Amino acid sequence: MSTGFTFPWEKAAMHGEELPEGLSLPDQMAYTCLRNIYFLYYNKTISRDQAAAEKQRVRVQWERAASAAEFERKLSVHHARVIRETEAAKTACRKDPTAENALRLCNVMDGLTHE
Repeated sequence: MSTGFTFPWEKAAMHGEELPEGLSLPDQMAYTCLRNIYFLYYNKTISRDQAAAEKQRVRVQWERAASAAEFERKLSVHHARVIRETEAAKTACRKDPTAENALRLCNVMDGLTHE
């Protein structure tokens, strides 16, 4: 097994402790995988090299999952902002159909404004 810890909660997983509260889904999955890897290693079911290789695969997959989750979060925030700005511009245009409000709506739809 690698001597360095990849995750802040890895030592707890190594000791077989219960899943900590508040972990993201990617962290929960990695925690349970690592807890299992350490269990198998300490019970001599898998070798040190095998455990290290599996830990590395877990780390790579965790990075992908964490990155995808962060992208989804950013996409949701962006989508909510676009909806909010578009609705505000549409409302302004309907209440007061001036060229300024029409341009505001066009800019929002083109992603040119950030209210």
